[in-house]
Amino acid sequence: MSCLVCGNKELSVFLKTKDYSFSGDSFELKRCDSCKVVVTTPVPNNINKYYNVENYDSFRQKPSLFGLVYGFVQKINTSYKLSLLKKNKTILDFGAGSGFFVQEAYRRGYEIYGYEPINQIKNKRITKKLEGLPKNKFEQITMWHVLEHTKNPKAELLRLKKMLKNDGKVFVALPNIGSYDNTYYGKYWAGYDVPRHLYHFTEKSFSGLCEQTGFKIQKKIPLYFDSFYVSMLSEKNKKNPLWPVFGLFVGLASNIVSIFTKNHSSIIYIIK
Repeated sequence: MSCLVCGNKELSVFLKTKDYSFSGDSFELKRCDSCKVVVTTPVPNNINKYYNVENYDSFRQKPSLFGLVYGFVQKINTSYKLSLLKKNKTILDFGAGSGFFVQEAYRRGYEIYGYEPINQIKNKRITKKLEGLPKNKFEQITMWHVLEHTKNPKAELLRLKKMLKNDGKVFVALPNIGSYDNTYYGKYWAGYDVPRHLYHFTEKSFSGLCEQTGFKIQKKIPLYFDSFYVSMLSEKNKKNPLWPVFGLFVGLASNIVSIFTKNHSSIIYIIK
């Protein structure tokens, strides 16, 4: 197989892991020897079957006990993310999930639209088809943990570039495979989330992708609460009955380490 990001044909096995959330299916992660992007293999022919909409946290409407943790982090992160955006500029939320971010932003007075191809969302501001959205319209485009789900992240960034106004910005949140919690948990790390996450990035490999698509990283912002959520879910992957305690401890350790290394568990990249 060839790397869809840079075209290189040399990919080496990086890690073997499995889908801990639903199916239990095993997958290999391969790293491009050139651009260092990591890709999930094989890519399932029917990826949608791995999205159990009722139980996948990004789409969940009635949360489980663990979903309550996700909901708590989601509310804090939503307020934080909105503080980064300007109210007087149009926003497209690419990959709207349950629609929570779009609904909350609109409620607070932002001019926002959403795109979500998988979920059936009854919200007139969210569409399942990009064709209905205008080109050169949006001044701010958000991708909150979405790019890693796409089959061709390079093509997606190029497509968004056409929808962006000349001086517009894209806000991309990604798990960081260079983080402490990734190193600590290895194959159990929840940030891999195979096969739903098809691509996996470090800051350096994402920077390379940006260069290939005409973008440049302007700023990077850590999502500190994500390290706690990811660590707790990783402990659940390990079947640790004390997952809340251990997850909080490792999440805290990851955040402390990241102060010095700048390798945060999740990062928002502002690119233009």
